[in-house]
Order: sequence, then C-alpha cells, then structure tokens
Amino acid sequence: MTGKERLLSIDTCGETAGVALSVGQQVLITEDLVRGSASAEIFSAVRRLLERMGWRRAVLDAVGVVSGPGSFTGMRAGLAAAKGLGEASGLPLAAVSRLEVLAEAACLQDGFAALDAGRGELYVREQRSGREWLCSSDDLIAIVRDRKNERIVVAEERLAERLAECDVLLRPLHVSDALGVVLRRLREGGSEVSLTDANYVREESDIYSQSSGRKAAGVKR
Repeated sequence: MTGKERLLSIDTCGETAGVALSVGQQVLITEDLVRGSASAEIFSAVRRLLERMGWRRAVLDAVGVVSGPGSFTGMRAGLAAAKGLGEASGLPLAAVSRLEVLAEAACLQDGFAALDAGRGELYVREQRSGREWLCSSDDLIAIVRDRKNERIVVAEERLAERLAECDVLLRPLHVSDALGVVLRRLREGGSEVSLTDANYVREESDIYSQSSGRKAAGVKR
C-alpha cells in the first residue's frame, strides 16, 4: 500500500446505493444508483465514472465492497460485481461490514452501531469488541441500559424513532463512507476472493428461507 491507491468502491446494501472512485484517502467522484435496480446499473455506472475521470480500468489498484448486512439482493449484487471486476483485472479485494462502516462514519469509539433487519430485528455491532449479531429492538435497549446508556448509531430514520428512548445518533450512509474501512482492510491483506461471501449476520439458510417465504406471500424485497 503506497497511500495513493486508485480504488473503486461499491455499496448496494442499504437504502442508498452507489459506486465511487478515490485516490488514497480522497473520494474523487461518486454516482448513486436507483434503489432496486443497482444490479443492472453497477457496471454501467463504473464505466461512466472511469470515463469521466479519464481512467482505464487497468489503472485501478483495488476494489472495495460493502458486503452487508442489508438487502439480500443488494448485498449479493454488489459483491458479485466487485468479485467479478477484481478477478477480471487481477485486483485485490476488500470486503467490509456495513456496521463497521457506520460506526467509523459516526466516529464511534464505544457503544453500538445498528441497522434495521426487518420484522422488528436489528443487525448490531458492539464497537469495542467488533462483535456483530442479530437481536430485537427490546434486547438492544436492555443491553444499552445495562451499559449506562451507551450511544447507538443508526443509519435509518425509522430505526432512530424506534430507539428514541436511548442515546441515538442518526448517521445516514453513502458509498463514500466506506473508504476508510476499505483502506484499512487492504493494509491488513484484503479479502480472499474465492472465500468472500455476503455478510448476512445470520445463517445463510435463514436468509433463503425468509426470502422464499416472502415470494410465496407475494412480498418483494
């Protein structure tokens, strides 16, 4: 790592999706993607950004991707694109947790980062230990009370409202927020492309089971 790497970042996990190009610690250009159609737009958006910067794909030094937790379809689309670009160009890959990105974007030292997992559940990260797990809103509130009301950072307004009785900071996320965590992961050696999967923060079988249940009920995600 030289500190001047040309990096492509991809985040299609949450309410906002996008791609970004950066040099070192500076994000140069970004493009937001339409929610729900990111999988069809990623490669076109990457091509447009490269053209606007006057870069060829060969000048990139690495690919970073936010691998979840979040939208099942979004996670897999972003990760597949990042792995495909990395393999095709022989580039290092850094897959990072959206919870870690949220915690770092909010400069969280202690406390919790939380994202809405649907059905009254939350994806949670304890920043001090780096542990990530799935729990209910009530469970997290109880934990926070036991910890003398440590702060909870969230990215979604609806979740801030649900946890309003706690010390909550709302910090919406953007693809540009991932850069710091991606660079750190690259310095640590990056992610093995063949072994990297979406960060579900739950068993993959549970994800597929819930996805099938939604389809049977006519619910789309």
